[in-house]
Formats: sequence, C-alpha cells, structure tokens
Amino acid sequence: MMTLLQRIEAAVDASIGRRRLGYVLLALIILYFLWLPNDTSQSNYAKTVFISGFFYAIMASSWALLAGIAGQFSFGHMAFMGIGAYVAGLVARDGFAFLTPESVSSVGAIFIGALVAGLVGLVIGWLLLRLRAAYLALFTIAFSELFRIVMLTEYDYTGGSNGLSLRPLLQIADVDAARQVEYYLMFALLIVCLLAMYWVANSPVGLFLRAMREDEDAASALGVNVVRYKILVFVFTSMIVGLAGAIFYSDIGSERIIPEQLEVLQMSLIIAYAVIGGMESLFGAAAGAFIARYLLEATREVVITLPFGLTTAAGADAFVWEPGAWRYALFGLVMVLTLRFVRNGLLYPIITWFSGRDLVMKETVAKRASDESHAARLEADDA
Repeated sequence: MMTLLQRIEAAVDASIGRRRLGYVLLALIILYFLWLPNDTSQSNYAKTVFISGFFYAIMASSWALLAGIAGQFSFGHMAFMGIGAYVAGLVARDGFAFLTPESVSSVGAIFIGALVAGLVGLVIGWLLLRLRAAYLALFTIAFSELFRIVMLTEYDYTGGSNGLSLRPLLQIADVDAARQVEYYLMFALLIVCLLAMYWVANSPVGLFLRAMREDEDAASALGVNVVRYKILVFVFTSMIVGLAGAIFYSDIGSERIIPEQLEVLQMSLIIAYAVIGGMESLFGAAAGAFIARYLLEATREVVITLPFGLTTAAGADAFVWEPGAWRYALFGLVMVLTLRFVRNGLLYPIITWFSGRDLVMKETVAKRASDESHAARLEADDA
C-alpha cells in the first residue's frame, strides 16, 4: 500500500512533474526577493542583513564549486575576497600603474581588484595544484594568515585595524533609496555568479572536475589535463570572491574592509554554511549560507513571550534573551548533526527531490543490482 508521501510524489510526477514544480518554486522565491525591498515593514537594518546573506551565499557557493565539485579543499576564500576589496580600495585611492586615481572609476577599481585576485590565484595554483589537496589546504591557511597580518601591520597603506575605506560605488543621498538599490545590486550579483558557476558545473569542464574529485589518476589516464582544470577552477572562484568582496565593501554591505574579516574563523563559517546547505550543490550551499546568516543575525536578541498571563519581576509579559556566543555553539551543533546524519547537507534531499535525481539514482541502483544478479547467474551456469 502506498504511503501518503508516495501518493503525493506520484501525483506530482503525473501532473506537472517535479522539475517543473521546482522551477515554479524557484521563480516564486526570486519574485519574493525582488518584491521584498518594497515591503514598508522591512527596515534598512533588515535589508542590510539580506545583503550580507547574499554576499555569504556567493562565498559559500563558490567554495562548494571548488571543494564540493572539484575536490580542491582551500582555506583561502576570505583572503582572495580581501585581495579584491583591498586592491579596489587602493586603486581608487592611489591609482594603478599608469592610471591616476581620478582616471579610475569605482567600477574600474572593482574589476581590477577581481583580476588581481584571479592573478594571485593563478600563481598559487601554478605552484601548488600539481600536488595533492592536503598541501593546498595547509598553504592557503598560511597564506590567509600572512595576508591578514600584512594588512594589519601596514598601517600607512591599509589603515591597519581601522580598515580601508573603498570608494562608494553608488552616490545616492537618500539612505532608504540607496539601501534599496544596494539590495538589488547584491541580489543581481548573486544570481549572475550562480548562473556562471552552474554553467561551469554542468559543462564538460564540470564533468572533468567531478572525475578529478573522484579519482585524479583515473581521470588523468582518460586524457583529462588534471593540473589545467584544477588551476582553471581555482582562478575562476578566486575572481568571483574577489569581485564579491570589492562590491560588498564598496559601501554596499559595509563601509570598509578590516583585517578581522580575514581571520580563519570567518573562513570556517563559510565552510560550515556550505556543509549545512550541501557542499555538492551550488544552490544548496547558497541557500544554506543565506538562511544560516539570517538566523545568526535574527538570534542576536530573542524576545520570549510568557504564556498563561505570567509576568517577569519587572511586570513585563515577555523578556529578552541575548544568547551571544551561544548561538554559534548551537550553529556548531547543527553542523555536527548534519555531518553525522545528513552528510550531503540539510537541503540536499529537497533539491534532489525537485530535480528528480532521486529517481535517476533509484533506477541506477536497480539496474546495477539487476546486472550483478545476471552476472551471478551466468557464473553459476558456467560452474
């Protein structure tokens, strides 16, 4: 007898289809985020939280492409983000090569920052990606910390612990209008980056990356230039996070970039966001990062209403709880449980259901079992 869930699945498959239903839901989500800034109940602080969520969604999904799909475990994402932001700020302030500060626009400085982040990624990839992944992880930890220390100590150039102000990308006097435009700009950047990464992941390059992740030696034996594609995806993700950092800190999500943002702890949060959402899914990692970032901000202050007419000692019907660092402890517990029970991420089952991949996997498993059974019968007949 079919369960209720199986009946729902059969009804959806017989009518609209899971994938079409997934596209409809995705379109509704996009329309909701497009409408959200027009909601008068949303404060500028709420819009700032959403902008931060979009930024971290780009960071987590690009790391998912590098580590989850290509199998290159790097701790350098925040460093490359910082390179893009710092270079954009320095170029806008001091100029670049033969360009004077007056001749460089904010957009030009941002793209120079992204290109420099990609160039540094190219040098690191050329030096290290001929080696196994462990060396890349160790080197990027050291590189990130070294870059942070240099930005912290070179006070005359970078502002040290006070940070470096970037030239504003938008010149809008009205604070409400500026925040709304910044919201749409960061959301558009997230969509563009996801589409670009999705195209790479589902192109022949993506197939090569997955083959390399599973078995580098086998992929190389089949003719895949392993080093070339390792470097390619490393440079590509470095440029994406460099671009995101330069735009985010150009008075979009923050007024300045500070060395504190480059700490290994921040990189650990990016990895945790991707793991919880699903590090083998770009959209899962992006959604996991956005939801986790929003919840971490929303739980800074929790208002608990007392039931049954109870009151506090001061006579109030509710009290405010500020969990502080405990929210990070709870976040860590969620990540541990995810790694233990849902290793592909909390959102991965939902994504596979709407994409119909679970049906493909079931058919593959059934075919494999049938082939193994057939082979066993042939061996028995031969015996």
